[in-house]
Amino acid sequence: MAFMDKLGQIASKVGDVAGDTLDYSKAKGKVVLERGKIKDEKEALGEYVYLTIKAGGSPDLEKMKKYCDEIDAHQAEIEKLEADAKKSGQDISGAFHKDGTV
Repeated sequence: MAFMDKLGQIASKVGDVAGDTLDYSKAKGKVVLERGKIKDEKEALGEYVYLTIKAGGSPDLEKMKKYCDEIDAHQAEIEKLEADAKKSGQDISGAFHKDGTV
């Protein structure tokens, strides 16, 4: 019976480790999505400014601020995800290259 108890404990530990790995992967995946959203917002901002100036207009500062606010919100979410991962003993901030790719 002691062998079965020990086997159960080992299986439980393996399940815990697998759960941690899944959380790490989920957090990394969420960071990748947020970074993609930042890239999209920056591209949209740049396209808006370019097309407006090319058409002879002046970009609307409030509209540009909305793009910047969206970028800041996604960056804040990344920082929150990284902080949450650190609290649980995982560091996902080093899982990415400087350009944000995995």
